[in-house]
Amino acid sequence: MKKHVLFILFFMVAFACFAQKDSISNVLEEVVVVGNKKIAPKKIRVKSIKIGIKQQVKNPINFTNLLRYNSPISFRDYGNGGVSTARFRGTSASNTLVLWNGIPINSVGSGQTDFNALSANISDIVIVQSGGNSTDFGSGAIGGTVHLNDEINFKKHQKIHIFSSFGSFNTSSNFFKSAFADKKWSVKLASTFNYSDNNYTFIDKRYKDENGHLLKNKNGNYKNYGVNFNIAHQFNSKNKLAFYTTKYYGNRLFSDGLPNPSAGSERNEDFNQRNLLQWKYNFSAFKQRLSIAYLTQEYRYYGTKNATDFSFGKSQTTHINYNLTYRASNILSFNYKTVFENITGKNLANNSENNSKIIKKRNSIAFIGSVKYQPIKKVKTSLQLRKELNSDFNVPVSVFVAGEYKIASKVNFSANFSTNYRVPTYNEMYWPIVGNLHLVAENSVQGEAGVSFKNKNIELKSTAFYIHINDKILWLPAGNSNLWRPKNVNDVVHKGIESFISFQKKIAEHRFAISSNYTFTTAENIENNKILPYAPKHLWNFTADYSYKKISVFLQSLYQSKVYTNEINLDFYALKKVNVQNIGLNFNLSTTKINLPTIGVTVNNIFNKVYYFSNLRPMPGTNFNINYKF
Repeated sequence: MKKHVLFILFFMVAFACFAQKDSISNVLEEVVVVGNKKIAPKKIRVKSIKIGIKQQVKNPINFTNLLRYNSPISFRDYGNGGVSTARFRGTSASNTLVLWNGIPINSVGSGQTDFNALSANISDIVIVQSGGNSTDFGSGAIGGTVHLNDEINFKKHQKIHIFSSFGSFNTSSNFFKSAFADKKWSVKLASTFNYSDNNYTFIDKRYKDENGHLLKNKNGNYKNYGVNFNIAHQFNSKNKLAFYTTKYYGNRLFSDGLPNPSAGSERNEDFNQRNLLQWKYNFSAFKQRLSIAYLTQEYRYYGTKNATDFSFGKSQTTHINYNLTYRASNILSFNYKTVFENITGKNLANNSENNSKIIKKRNSIAFIGSVKYQPIKKVKTSLQLRKELNSDFNVPVSVFVAGEYKIASKVNFSANFSTNYRVPTYNEMYWPIVGNLHLVAENSVQGEAGVSFKNKNIELKSTAFYIHINDKILWLPAGNSNLWRPKNVNDVVHKGIESFISFQKKIAEHRFAISSNYTFTTAENIENNKILPYAPKHLWNFTADYSYKKISVFLQSLYQSKVYTNEINLDFYALKKVNVQNIGLNFNLSTTKINLPTIGVTVNNIFNKVYYFSNLRPMPGTNFNINYKF
């Protein structure tokens, strides 16, 4: 509580310094820069959703909740605040690729991303893109990609945004963003601090202690910090240099599942550092971009929270990307990229023989070429090829072919075909005892076709998709033991429909807005005709907003159908459907002369539903937070 009070005092000081409305805006807006010279063919539309600060403040607790209520992604979390992994279109967590300013940041060890260990609130914009894109981003982009982007703007401005919330279970989420720029320099600084005792009551009445009382989540508290700094210099309109850096520290205790949550005593620490130097230079009809990134990841696992000995995994990644675009005309452009990546991974298990370290290295270089052609005004086409040379695996050529046809002034039809891949991760190959050196890379063939409509008030996108993955890697029980081991299975198929709709309308001082995502998916292992684990058939969310003058209210809803949790589809272990709603109310204290903060309250799980996203790890009942935005 003391830390929270100090944070509030800091915010109040910042508010006193920046309260004048004519000197600062309280919203960090998305900026789009459009050139006025020769225009290259426009990019073919793909299924993507942008999530900005308006959505971030509605779900500030963690990145998982933000995406769960605002995107078509399903999540598996080990209880509130626990490890959380994402799945597009029924694929696996390692088929979901996360990128920071265009650089892949999935764990080198697991190939996955823990979305509760990412500080998304300090990024300017989050873009969720469904569908395979290995030709652009490489291994792991079979299901879809999530982009955390920082935007550089050389238009003179000075902006501050501050958010702080405090609520149930001594949970606090806080972030601060600032941006300053003129014609030559652009500087951004952002930070976040979050913590929680996370000691919520398990409202599932089937589980009680010896005295007949409901159980509580024990040993589940967490805290994390994040900082983000960007600086860029514009030598002239054609020559720009930018540096991005971000750092994250997380400390979590891991509770045990039902029926004895108090048995848990494990602890985990995460240390992540990302640095990126980017140079952009344009000349004649050419645009070039050179990106050099250095990333480090480290986790430390403690068998008990008070232990001093730990197992760890650590990696260093060097990523170099050179991108050259040539605009031959307004209807034809070419692009060439070379991507080099060097990865060094280390791990040490306390129970391994002599506590010896395992050190592995992997190098890859990829060559990507693409062409965009717009033969007539209503038609756009795109072709992209990628060939990667990998020190550990034979990676096939990846292909992406797309087309778009403008049916009417506001209606477009688009379709694409692609081949994608995922190479086995370090854990899958080298994990002590269960690692499998005989794994081969996953390969996928997929296609999708969709229709989009957009006017002043309505936006609609609907896409039918089909994904066929060969040599899918699954962790399966190893014989009669309690061990699980990765292996390649024959084929899996994912097919379905993904839709998005948004509507907004202003009548006098009344504003209405609604947005919704719906996904229908069947994900099946062809080898045994069973549904894949944690692949919901139906996934639906929506957010409805209403505002009048200084008052605004929002309602969120999430529905997820039953999911199986094992490969043989036992109903006994299946998770029941989820149907949860949240509501929030905000009041803006600003006057016509002074920009003041907005005070809000949010109530989550308003009907106190029992629900799970992982077996024996229930989520919280009704809970609330009070928040401050400026």
